[in-house]
Amino acid sequence: MAEQQARVYTLAAPTGGWNTRDPVAGMKAESASIMDNFFPEPGTVLMRRGSTTWATGLPAAVKSLIEYTPETGTGELFAVSDGGIYSVTGSGAVGAAVVSGLSTSIVNSVQMGTSGGHFALVFTGGDAPRIYNGTTWGTTPAITGPTAANLIWASVHHNRLWVGEVNSLSGWYLAVDSIGGAAAEFDFSSISTRGGYLVGMGTWTRDAGDGPDDVAVFLTSEGEVFIYQGTDPSSISTWGLTGVFKVGKPIGRKCMVKAGPDLLIVTEDGIIAVSSIFNQDHSQQASTALSAAINPTINASVRSYGSLHGWQPIIYPKGMQLILNVPISSTTAYQYVWNTVTRAACRFTGMPALCWGLLSGAPYFGTPSGTVVQYDIGTSDNGSAIAGNVVQAFSNCGTNNNKSFKKVDLLIQSAGNPSIAIDLHLDYQVSTPTGIAQESPSPAALWGVSLWGSGLWGTNNQIYRGWRGVTGIARTVALRVRSSTTTTRPGWVSTTFSYIVGAMV
Repeated sequence: MAEQQARVYTLAAPTGGWNTRDPVAGMKAESASIMDNFFPEPGTVLMRRGSTTWATGLPAAVKSLIEYTPETGTGELFAVSDGGIYSVTGSGAVGAAVVSGLSTSIVNSVQMGTSGGHFALVFTGGDAPRIYNGTTWGTTPAITGPTAANLIWASVHHNRLWVGEVNSLSGWYLAVDSIGGAAAEFDFSSISTRGGYLVGMGTWTRDAGDGPDDVAVFLTSEGEVFIYQGTDPSSISTWGLTGVFKVGKPIGRKCMVKAGPDLLIVTEDGIIAVSSIFNQDHSQQASTALSAAINPTINASVRSYGSLHGWQPIIYPKGMQLILNVPISSTTAYQYVWNTVTRAACRFTGMPALCWGLLSGAPYFGTPSGTVVQYDIGTSDNGSAIAGNVVQAFSNCGTNNNKSFKKVDLLIQSAGNPSIAIDLHLDYQVSTPTGIAQESPSPAALWGVSLWGSGLWGTNNQIYRGWRGVTGIARTVALRVRSSTTTTRPGWVSTTFSYIVGAMV
């Protein structure tokens, strides 16, 4: 009998990102059931960049970062540790605390510009509010009406400062262009049906620009959203209720983040865009959430770790990343990360963040060990290897017949010879990986160099490829790609399988 000819079938890398929602037998091939430390880009699945220690010498865990951006000049960053505020704008060992004696290191901050300058305002819910004017720190000008030491959140809407007390359903607003003085109370108790307290406030920009169409979004601990439009809360002619909506309970106070014109809320049901709640019932929101593909994982994380400090979303524009920090213990955290262009998700590990902030557009995080670390720099985590692990969704490779898989040709884009290990998973069975993806592989394990050479797509990357022998008989197959490296950033572009049809199991 004539020997059967091998067939080949090529799959693009899983640029659709991490998916824990869809059943394994129904997941599309552009998805991945596991995607750790690889970031999904439009044409490749690329190992994330590294991190390196920026500031040291803080006395305890860094639980908050405070950003300050002046109207002109260079931005500044401050870290809160052991009840003190420290400047971490420059790298190296920190100096003396610029503020000391706070009752907690978990603070909420907001920046506001007035005719008198630009100010960072800091609130703890147990101390007199603090203020930074770009030169010195002090206590805020007196805010009368609420108990100032009880103020825990603040937001700026239409150049008016809003603040709120601990465990209260009232918001307090000051005069336009003012950071102190008499505050007027706005009580939401009469329209709240779930009770709880105000977590905070944000602004949703409906016309994609700063202006009168900006609406105020107030959020309670029970997941009620009160949306108001207008500029002057003291006048019914210029301030009115647009609607009361329900979302999942928010996770922590740092649960809202501005994403372009929209406002995102981190809830127990996933990440919900305010723009989406107008025409959807609460029961429908999870299915259309930005985080929908990994909502089961977010739900499980909330159940297991929702009470821990460290939940925080942050937009990193230069990296095209929305990062949700997820603490899983007092010393360890994951980051669930979305590509802000494609909305594809992945998970980062190896960065023990308790809080995040931006300095001159670059991302930094505070750690349990009393350091501030810069992310998105280099190819290692302070010299430790970054361990990437991706399992692509199963595919029948073009036919539902049994197939005997013989070889795999993995196409990798990298600036240096990548350290790659692969595993073949068969018929929806994801087994324990074998082999080690390590630095400096033996010559026998090196990939072949691209026919196209260096400089591909305007970069210093080369294409590495070469057939590797595999063994397996199945109807469907999934490839696991692993890399552990301190020197390269491999990008998975595509996979070609070679197989013979009709093999017996």
